[in-house]
Amino acid sequence: MASISEIPEVHLLFSPAAFAFHSLPDPFNRVSHFRLYFQNLRGNMIIPLVNQPSMICLVPMGNPDPTSIINLETNRIPLKSSDMNLDCSQAFRSWPSVTPGWRNWFRRIANSQRTNWEQYDISQCLNLSLSEMIRNEPMLISASHFWSDAINAFMFNRGPMTPTLMDVVMLTGLNIHAADRPFRLLEKTSFKIETKSIGRWKGYIGKNMKTGSVSVREHTAFLNMWLEKFIFCGKVVGPTSNNLKLAENLATGNPVPLGKHLLGSVYHLLHQVSSRLRKNQPITNLGGPWWFIQLWLHMYIHKTMQLNCQR
Repeated sequence: MASISEIPEVHLLFSPAAFAFHSLPDPFNRVSHFRLYFQNLRGNMIIPLVNQPSMICLVPMGNPDPTSIINLETNRIPLKSSDMNLDCSQAFRSWPSVTPGWRNWFRRIANSQRTNWEQYDISQCLNLSLSEMIRNEPMLISASHFWSDAINAFMFNRGPMTPTLMDVVMLTGLNIHAADRPFRLLEKTSFKIETKSIGRWKGYIGKNMKTGSVSVREHTAFLNMWLEKFIFCGKVVGPTSNNLKLAENLATGNPVPLGKHLLGSVYHLLHQVSSRLRKNQPITNLGGPWWFIQLWLHMYIHKTMQLNCQR
């Protein structure tokens, strides 16, 4: 964050709303009308770029050269301070695995809902639930030691790298552009689904998988399991209704930017892990989408490690 002395003086010609995101006449000091002079810019919206006074940026900014913050964060990551022998044996208990009966239920729902899944941008990611991905625990734990929870990036040797929404689209195909209405997730669902004392996920499938035409209730129960077990990987490691409203929104045709929710969950997981590593605390079962972090690392590791992927 720039100090007050580092923030340049600004001469504004019109109201901020009149020229936000647009170039301004150059230079500022030649215009005599409607000039406003600010001594203290903290909290103001518009600041010109030092080397390009005809351009402005929104919100205060400091030195555009990121070298200093990269150096500071590199010295702050868990790699610099944590005990590399911490217990991580419980970290991956929520890793998604195929439950007996899931494939049959998947085929049943897909026969009538595949077109809708394509429309909702969840078809590709639903297919991943059948992949039985083998986890690479050493790689995931090693990478976690490089995570900076201040800038949400891995501080690798070649510079910061971080999962983005475009990575989410490439790896999962999930929607990232629909309007996000989180307040709708606070509403009550149209029905309740039993999740306790039913024999965990196998019992959940037996309880909710029906015959005949697929109802909205069954479709919602199916998507609830997919979200809880295969996407967000809750730390309960069993059926819950935490994502039931989100599942109902999808089942009833309401667009959901699920890719944004997934990326937020990734950042939250890595924040929790890096925080524990810095405090030399064991990595317990935090839940979260470790599977996506592994996919992302696999996609880019041939660039960072110069591996030959042409096999």
